[in-house]
Amino acid sequence: MKPHTKPNSTNEQIANAGDKFVITRKIDMSAGHQGPPHHHSWYQLMYASKGILHVEYQNQIMLVPPQKAIWLAPNCDHDVKAPIGAKFHSLYFRPDVVSKMGDQNKVLNITPLARELILSIGNISQKQSFDETEQRLIQVLIDQLALQSDNALSLLIPSDKRLNQLVTELMKEPSNSLSLEEWSTKLAVSSRTITRIFNKEVGTGFKEWRQKVRLLEAVNLLEQGEMSVTDIALEVGYQSPSAFTYAFKQMFKNNPIGYLKKT
Repeated sequence: MKPHTKPNSTNEQIANAGDKFVITRKIDMSAGHQGPPHHHSWYQLMYASKGILHVEYQNQIMLVPPQKAIWLAPNCDHDVKAPIGAKFHSLYFRPDVVSKMGDQNKVLNITPLARELILSIGNISQKQSFDETEQRLIQVLIDQLALQSDNALSLLIPSDKRLNQLVTELMKEPSNSLSLEEWSTKLAVSSRTITRIFNKEVGTGFKEWRQKVRLLEAVNLLEQGEMSVTDIALEVGYQSPSAFTYAFKQMFKNNPIGYLKKT
């Protein structure tokens, strides 16, 4: 299905914004929420003050827990899922006021200050115009976001149809431990071809890609707060908590518990 502009009031508000340069939207997303593909002509900051967002565009998935937010460039076709539900906050910025942010889609760290700014701006953006104090708040948020580097919470998806089954099964069950050779037999595709596709389309090998699938699912489970680190390690396919913690620290520069506390 071809992505389209979502039929809601946001794009109408953007079209009729006049002198306004920020528009916001808040939604309480229920567990399992899945929005249709859409895009906006302004830059978009998506943040969940509670829960986790899965944002998909092109062949990429971005995972967004409450310590992070996603920055999307204008006219980027995307859809949003909330597997465990989310308190969703979205800010739309007129392109000329956020040129310092660049055009790259990325996951950003959200500091306590940025969080409070996002929530505060959400409360004032419905006004017809902003006073000087409110304009300064918005500029401080933009400055704070521009200081944040891109985050590791994103996953490129191979688009080659020969790997559809592999991708689908591993995304559904990250603990799947079939080796590259076993997948080769199952898919009737040589292991060299599978390796070449992964290197070309996602920039890593099969094992590295599977590990990232597992670690992103681990972040999802950590955020839910219903399982111990040991149980999460086993759930996503690691043989021991120590192996899981080591891989987690290699990717996210923090241990699993510390990661959730990091802002």
